[in-house]
Amino acid sequence: MAEQEPRPEVDQVVGRYVAALQALDGARPRPEALLAALLARDGVAACLDAVDRLPERVNLIAGLDAQLRLGAARVTGAGWSAWRHVVGAPDSHWWWRLDEEGAKEAAERSTPWLFISGLLMTATLGLGADMSLKLWGSGAGALSVLSGTLTLLFTSGPLTSEVRQVAGWLVDRLRLPLRFRAGTMLVASLSFFLLALLLRLVALPAWARAYNDRGVTQLAAGELAKAQQSLDRAVSIDPQYAQGYYNLGAAYLDVGDYARAEASFRQALTADRDLDVAYSGLGYALLLQDLPDRAIPIFYGGLALAQDQAAKVALYANLGRAFLDAGRVADAEAALRQALALDPREAAAHCGLGLVAEAQGLAPAEALAHWEACLSYADPATARGLELADLARTRLQDLGGGH
Repeated sequence: MAEQEPRPEVDQVVGRYVAALQALDGARPRPEALLAALLARDGVAACLDAVDRLPERVNLIAGLDAQLRLGAARVTGAGWSAWRHVVGAPDSHWWWRLDEEGAKEAAERSTPWLFISGLLMTATLGLGADMSLKLWGSGAGALSVLSGTLTLLFTSGPLTSEVRQVAGWLVDRLRLPLRFRAGTMLVASLSFFLLALLLRLVALPAWARAYNDRGVTQLAAGELAKAQQSLDRAVSIDPQYAQGYYNLGAAYLDVGDYARAEASFRQALTADRDLDVAYSGLGYALLLQDLPDRAIPIFYGGLALAQDQAAKVALYANLGRAFLDAGRVADAEAALRQALALDPREAAAHCGLGLVAEAQGLAPAEALAHWEACLSYADPATARGLELADLARTRLQDLGGGH
């Protein structure tokens, strides 16, 4: 028996399928074009059920089906579920479920990238929580809990259905073709992470400096409680902010909390071993706790590093005070005269030399001259200046110098 020839209508049905597929060739084909192609594929299926399946015809339709898969992957906003409901597509008509097939393949391909995106999102939230805690304290607790929850989710089961569902919900909001979603999410997650990291590295130090400057202004205005709060916030925002710790120590000195002042100066030196003024502050805090023997090596350590003349003057003046408190009068005089050689208007050095003159039993005029200079140069706008002025005024009265 001769081979049965295919009926002419098969060519017409396949031709309609080809024409429908041509409408899917664009970069962003419309859902209507996809629906037309799916219906055309139904027509092909009906014809193939009625005629013999020739090898060349099967190969042709297989190639066209491959084009359908590619075109369907480029369509966004298609109403797959509604279409299936209307046409009552049987399970054997796989083309009506290309969305499910594509979603499954995309999920398998994109799982590693979605996992990395999830980790980047978690890290971003962690940076955000860290910055919020530093700026606003415990008010950022909810953000910290969210960050910890996401960390647990993405690190304990990266390939679980829960992670895929969360990632799938997020990428669905993008309304992009499936093949682009994982990459787009990864790029977006990386961008947010880099932005958060940039804010962490740049914005937090800037905020810390702003709080530090506010605290210094408040300290100069005598608003000691406000100054402590501002400076404490500065070092909370940036725990490596050496100058902030130094200023906080100065604030504690002004209120007479010498133990906290010592701790703050030590933290300043931990953050920056070359901060010469912190050596002066730390040694002075030890002096005020009656620990001159511990203060002396601190001052020497600062002098070995100091480049700024004002810092050297303060270190020599405080070193002289430490020698005096330790009973080493000759060493005290040498250090104090070194301070005056650098700055003849250093009030603390003049006060120290007044005490040295009295301890050495020199003529009253020698001590009076230094007490007069100390009173003249002491800055009444600072707590240290007021302390020196009061001491000078008392000694002048005792020595009969008036004031």
